[in-house]
Amino acid sequence: MSRSIFVRAATRAKLPKRTTISFNDACRFIEAFVTGSQRCYATRKVTHSASNVPPGSDLPPAHRPYYSRGHLLHRSYISLLRATPLLVMFQHNNLRAGELVSIRRDLRTAMANVDAMVAASRPPPGPTEDGTVPSQPRPVGEQVKMTILNTTVFSAALRSAEYLPKDAEVRSSSSPEAYTMTMQYTDAHPLSSVLVGPTGVIQFPEVSPPHLLGVLNLLFPEKYTFRKGTDPAFISGVQKLVLLGAKVDKVGGTTIDTDSLKHITTLGDLTTLQGQLLGVMQSAGGSLISTLQSPARGLWFVMDGRRKMLDPETAKSSEESASADAPTETTAT
Repeated sequence: MSRSIFVRAATRAKLPKRTTISFNDACRFIEAFVTGSQRCYATRKVTHSASNVPPGSDLPPAHRPYYSRGHLLHRSYISLLRATPLLVMFQHNNLRAGELVSIRRDLRTAMANVDAMVAASRPPPGPTEDGTVPSQPRPVGEQVKMTILNTTVFSAALRSAEYLPKDAEVRSSSSPEAYTMTMQYTDAHPLSSVLVGPTGVIQFPEVSPPHLLGVLNLLFPEKYTFRKGTDPAFISGVQKLVLLGAKVDKVGGTTIDTDSLKHITTLGDLTTLQGQLLGVMQSAGGSLISTLQSPARGLWFVMDGRRKMLDPETAKSSEESASADAPTETTAT
């Protein structure tokens, strides 16, 4: 058996570098490689001789081999779920690499335009008490990204992020213990019905209605209208995207449908919403104070009127002031 042919066949089959397989499986890999098959699978279980912990490292053990792509995806998906307050889910059907590149390029351009519009509508930050000018935060549009998911690994990461008990004695969310404890929640999350077939997400660093509106108008419009000079790859790629829903508010958040997602775009930005909330709180506080003061004010008027009735000097002065204010009658001669 030629070693170079076997290595090339194992590379096409995406086997780990250190793998123990039988002679028959090796022959099948070589046969599939020679005949030009795109995919080939072993009929027996492949055992990994390497440990799930890097040698000479104190990292916690993982459910998958530490050098595998699945382990890296699992850790990145857990970080994505715990750090992203808004994930927009979509389905892509037969999306080619060139179309994906064109969509991401136009998405960055659209988000840069939204960042400029939002920055122009907000006043620049003033200096603080010590005279220093605070630094500008990173624009939201720069952090909006489109990611194509591995649905199997993302489902496992979703279980670990959502259903792993906080008091669980595990060293890592990617450990074998965490995987075993969350297996009972398979297909329990509302997003499980969405994670079928080719799926992707658009991540937002914060719930920003202007940026969300820009993404929906660009990638999921109600009616496709493209200006002259648009990249044909972008046109064909956008028509293959289907909006599925969204997940709001990080871990333990709410799963919303497309109608609720579009309703968020009708809201203002965070500064506008904070101003509206402050106005509502001030008006509610003023009405509450007036309501609480009205019984005391009415009681004071009643007691003051009773005091004037019982005090003779006050009554006499009231009568004199009333007679002085009365108009005098003149008799015509």
